[in-house]
Amino acid sequence: MANISEFNRIFHPRGVAVVGVSSNPAKFGNIFFSGLIEAGSNVYPINLKEKEILGREAYPSVKEIPDDVDYAVISIPTSGIPKVIEDCGEKGVKAVSIYTAEYSESGTKEGIKREKELVDAAKKANVRIIGPNCIGIYCPGGRLSFFPGVSMERGDIGFISQSGGHAEEFAYEAESWGIRFSKIISYGNACDVNCEELLAYLAEDPETRIIGIYVEGVKDGRRFFDTLKDAARQKPVVIWKGGATEGGTRAVASHTGSLAGSPAIWSTAIKQSGAIEVSGRDEFADTLSAIRYLSRPSGKAAGIVGAGGGAGVTSTDICEMNGLSVPQLEVKTMEELSKIVPPMGTSVKNPVDLSYFLIQNFSLLGECTELVAGDPNVDMLIVHVSHFDMMVKSRPSELETIFKTLVGTKKMMADKFPKKPLVIILHPTGSIDVEIEKVKLRKRLVKEGMCVYPSISRAARALSNLASLEIEIE
Repeated sequence: MANISEFNRIFHPRGVAVVGVSSNPAKFGNIFFSGLIEAGSNVYPINLKEKEILGREAYPSVKEIPDDVDYAVISIPTSGIPKVIEDCGEKGVKAVSIYTAEYSESGTKEGIKREKELVDAAKKANVRIIGPNCIGIYCPGGRLSFFPGVSMERGDIGFISQSGGHAEEFAYEAESWGIRFSKIISYGNACDVNCEELLAYLAEDPETRIIGIYVEGVKDGRRFFDTLKDAARQKPVVIWKGGATEGGTRAVASHTGSLAGSPAIWSTAIKQSGAIEVSGRDEFADTLSAIRYLSRPSGKAAGIVGAGGGAGVTSTDICEMNGLSVPQLEVKTMEELSKIVPPMGTSVKNPVDLSYFLIQNFSLLGECTELVAGDPNVDMLIVHVSHFDMMVKSRPSELETIFKTLVGTKKMMADKFPKKPLVIILHPTGSIDVEIEKVKLRKRLVKEGMCVYPSISRAARALSNLASLEIEIE
């Protein structure tokens, strides 16, 4: 297992070599190289034939680079990789990530043999391998990126992913959830550097406050869960386990060559470790966002404010199905609500239903939320906004009122009820034009540090996960 200083050098390299770069922009070597140039890395292309690529001098071998190199990205056929690793060892390269596949994940004797030869070559050269069958490392602080166009804004969430596709998607899409990453590691087949090492590193990493993991299987279950338990004592850890069904287990074997294991055993062990298990991409992102921006509530009692009696009933059902409760408000709270909520077709019970009066006076939402938040029976607030089509088409200027009201409500909650998390639901619309306006609104709210979800079910699941955290984020 590498120590902290060794991994720090890998994530913050003095130089990066990309082996397999060509002038063809469709080739992955070129894509990796372009991304690293854009990220500001000291990056060197390796190509046996070409002298210059994208304005950078090309070298026939890693050994020919005149400067220090700590990390290399390899995207060439399997037959040439052992020699590249040998050259990297002679150059003093600390680690390589290997994009090339056709190793143990193929399930063939030849692939398994190739992977063993890879490990033997790396040990002999004293070089660590990330992969194969992966896209490697993203680290804004170390000027490392997978591909062009990925934000290099530094964050505090570390993401370990056995899937290169999930790693890439989150690198590009995290902005829509308002989250940023300290590091993302796609580790593929884990023939050398494994999930346990990376988890132990992120648990100690001062740049990382929250840890997310997508894992399909591990080789040493006891070691993994011991490491997970230790990490979860220090920082919030969210786990998305791939291969939770019979078909998914088969897909795992062909994807990364891992043994998926029993879903029931995984779930029990994750729960015992103190980590949070999620069941898919949306819940993973929603939960990370909630942990990043919201305080951990003292309980699971939700206060719900919005418009629509049916929506209130459905919201209550969904909350309780996800482990939350929707308690009765105190008489005093309902009396105060009755003073400002018109009596026709509304309700001052929990959920609070403002009906169509919300369209006429959206600021009413903020006033009611403050009263509900002050109720001692309530631990968290869910504010849902509906009737977008009607509001936008009849009163387009109302969007700015909605934005200001919701931002003002967030500030009020932070000042008066800092331990009661607030989430916003922007319900689906029926018009593409209105949906576009809603997306713009959501983007603005996310920039204000708000957790905005497209449905009650996603919000309820994220809040339930947040409430189950055993430690506070520091």
